[in-house]
Amino acid sequence: MPPDRLDLDALNAAPEAQAAALILPFIERAPDLAIAVAMQRPFERAEDLADAIRGAILALDEAGQLALFRGHPELSPPAPDHMTPASQSEQHRLGLTKLSPADRRRLDDLNHRYVAAFGFPFIVALHRLPDIASVYDAFETRLMADRATEMRTACREIISVSRARVMAAAGLVTS
Repeated sequence: MPPDRLDLDALNAAPEAQAAALILPFIERAPDLAIAVAMQRPFERAEDLADAIRGAILALDEAGQLALFRGHPELSPPAPDHMTPASQSEQHRLGLTKLSPADRRRLDDLNHRYVAAFGFPFIVALHRLPDIASVYDAFETRLMADRATEMRTACREIISVSRARVMAAAGLVTS
């Protein structure tokens, strides 16, 4: 999970490396991105931090986007303990950490097809999905997209997840 509480004063006052470490839980295994965001301090509001993360993601070139995408776990990976705590929590909410054998086979197939088609794991903002059926629907729909569209969609999904994590840590409600 992201930090229990976002302390912007501490984040703004921290040395760059420490600030990046405080930002890292809001993004998925992207320390270079966290450094880029830390360099944009000070942040007056949680929204400013979320906007800085968004801007840093959108500023990435294709190679940077692919590196960011590849830092994300597959949905329901074989070793869920290798996911960040935030991803574990998000996937657990929808039952993705304890699948039936049939759901496991279906998700493994979808993960494999998606990576084969696009070269990176399927990324979806789970906080916006109500159940596993909606995850399957999103997977199937997005498998029909072209690569450029899917790269833009993956960026939007990461931005949504990061914003939700920042707002939750700030005690603010998001949709």
